Amino acid sequence: MSLVVVKPQVITSAMLDSSIPEDDYPAWAAGTVYAAGDRVVYAHKVWESVQAANTGKPPPSDATWWVEIGPTNRWKAFDLSHSTKTRFSGAAWFEIMPGRAVNSVALLEFDGLRSVRIRAIDPAYGTVYDKTTMLWTSPGVSGWYPWTFGERRERRNFHALDLPSYRGATIRIDIEAANDAGIGVILVGQQQSIGMGVLSGVRMGMLDYSRKVVDQWGDVELQQRAFARTRSIQVLVENSQLDNVDRVLSGLRATPLLWLVSGQYEQTNVYGWYTDYDIGIQYSRYSELSLNLEGLTES
Repeated sequence: MSLVVVKPQVITSAMLDSSIPEDDYPAWAAGTVYAAGDRVVYAHKVWESVQAANTGKPPPSDATWWVEIGPTNRWKAFDLSHSTKTRFSGAAWFEIMPGRAVNSVALLEFDGLRSVRIRAIDPAYGTVYDKTTMLWTSPGVSGWYPWTFGERRERRNFHALDLPSYRGATIRIDIEAANDAGIGVILVGQQQSIGMGVLSGVRMGMLDYSRKVVDQWGDVELQQRAFARTRSIQVLVENSQLDNVDRVLSGLRATPLLWLVSGQYEQTNVYGWYTDYDIGIQYSRYSELSLNLEGLTES
């Protein structure tokens, strides 16, 4: 398959509605006097007061009064980082009005999900897309014995790449889940195909940020920390498309993207950015694009 890249649409408060309330803490109020350690919600983020007698100062205005803790629970799935998760129980829905045509939806680094229903609802044409996917657990290896008796693994990622492009459509996501479920990233955007196909020889790796600490007596302590997935791929590109590929990649630098490398091997796909690329013009009609990808850190 071609290398498919999905660039996330940045979601603003005007675009999003959800069944998940934004009640992590009380909303900031200008007339309230906050003590040190009090927390409030302001601009979809949680802030903590660092001083007593804190009044009349909006959280972003002065770092000597407030420190940012992070996005609210509702907005953790839209901060483009899967190290934070929107958590809920039983069921949830999201409605996203991107204001532009999108043809891809992805849910990344989730846990506890049972099914997801994606709908695209256009104000003029009605429901133009409606698909439900069961997110069943699966065994780690194939065969009747592992299927019956083996350890089962939950799916962690889902993507729908076949939405019709309707500029005014609302994307509705309905989720059925367990009592404690979480979603790292909800992504909507336009997909792009790069090249004619990914060549064989994909390399999968990991950057592990764990540490080994040795004390003065030689005792070893292993500190497990976050890690990032790495992928190295080669893509066959027609020479007539070289200028366009170079322009596309130049415009996608330092941006978290969903890179879909293979439809057969889910683990080859990665959510992150490219660290570098080079193009070798080797043949009269075709060239090889080499890409090194690095995923966002995971815990």
